[in-house]
Amino acid sequence: MSVRRLNRAGALTIGLAILAASAAFAPGAGASTPKSMLVFSGGKGFASIYQTDSTGKGLKRLLIGSATPFSKHYGSPSLSRNGKLLAYTLGYNLYVLNRSTGHKTGPLSNAAWLARLSPDGQKVGDLEQYPGGHLAVSTFNASGAGTDHGRMGLGTTSSFGFTSDDRVLAAVSDQYDDAVSRYETGIGLMAQDGTGVETWIAFTMGYDLLDPALSPNGKQLAVTRATPGAAEGQIAIYDYATGAFVQTLTTGSTDSGPAWSPDGTRVAFVRGASTSSAHIYTVSATGGSLKSIAAGRSVTWGK
Repeated sequence: MSVRRLNRAGALTIGLAILAASAAFAPGAGASTPKSMLVFSGGKGFASIYQTDSTGKGLKRLLIGSATPFSKHYGSPSLSRNGKLLAYTLGYNLYVLNRSTGHKTGPLSNAAWLARLSPDGQKVGDLEQYPGGHLAVSTFNASGAGTDHGRMGLGTTSSFGFTSDDRVLAAVSDQYDDAVSRYETGIGLMAQDGTGVETWIAFTMGYDLLDPALSPNGKQLAVTRATPGAAEGQIAIYDYATGAFVQTLTTGSTDSGPAWSPDGTRVAFVRGASTSSAHIYTVSATGGSLKSIAAGRSVTWGK
């Protein structure tokens, strides 16, 4: 049996190579640190679902849809915070996809207008229309097990989200503003028995607050802050515990749909969601310049 011997210089070279390779795959190493992902509706008619990394690179199509017929239109994507589960609508049907196994659960509803997945992936909800044009949030177990189907905010809800403990936050019209002779919309924590708002979280007279999105640490609430009656406006931050207005992150008038990054440092949103040129941007959670991501609507963010 022959034995190959290395001199000290050769051993040192191999040792350094091993250390370098280990460092390249070590947690926190710059080049290998996984980026979080943004998922959104895009493509022709915004009828497919796409994914890109947090820098706007690595764009790929996840679900291929068609603008017509509407039954083939994919929309309203919503990720669990770890990125493993994806809720979405196909036409008016609500589904939850396990991205690790490829298993699809649903349809959980056939009347879905808007889909939202709780951060832990345990609950999924949709916005449904009932006779008379009333809108309500319905919630389900994301696994499809059981019959957890609670309607919340009948006749008042226009958008909603989840807290970290699977409670529903909804945009609810309640406060009457004499200046504009109409009820304005704030964000309420909904009662678990579906009877309405249990606690008001944020409200500012003179504005409608929509699209509630709670930060990963549960301390801040990102919303669309719009003029009364509008669905788009500025992206604003409120203190979740006190309901106090903190700051606006954008200065536009056509911004909506905020979504937090998994680490809570940035917020994604859509500019011009009601137009054919809708575009996704991100901004620091403390304000600053915008980063362009991609053409699209209905953005969600996960690891």
